[in-house]
Amino acid sequence: MEKMQKKIIVVDDSIVYLTALRNLLKSFYEVYPADSAEVMFSTMEKFIPDLVLLDVEMPKMNGFEAITYMKESPRYKDIPVVFLTSRNDEDSASKGLELGAADYITKPFFGSLLLRRVKNILLIEQQKRDLQISQSTIRDLREQLENQGVK
Repeated sequence: MEKMQKKIIVVDDSIVYLTALRNLLKSFYEVYPADSAEVMFSTMEKFIPDLVLLDVEMPKMNGFEAITYMKESPRYKDIPVVFLTSRNDEDSASKGLELGAADYITKPFFGSLLLRRVKNILLIEQQKRDLQISQSTIRDLREQLENQGVK
């Protein structure tokens, strides 16, 4: 059985960064570019991505507003978000992480380092899902044994 590629939505109002990120990631992941948070949410109505790379400074809805909405939504709250932004001040990075981002990467970025960080975050998320499945299986087995009178 062929392993499905992870899906990443890249959100940036700069066509230059959207193109660069798509070209960098497309050999390893399914990449869905979005030039605004609105397009990102429209795309997420069709499928839930494995990761969102999100710019902070965008018109209409900025990245901080977008992640706040995501983390408040039962449908989107578990999607890992990485901020990828030109804002390189400590306050912005702290705010992004406090709002629930998995990472905060500043532009310009090194492609090889970005790929490694994306890979690590996706691995952590997969391990979290695997652990949740294992815990659920253990709970189910425990209930079965208790219902059979085994303690």
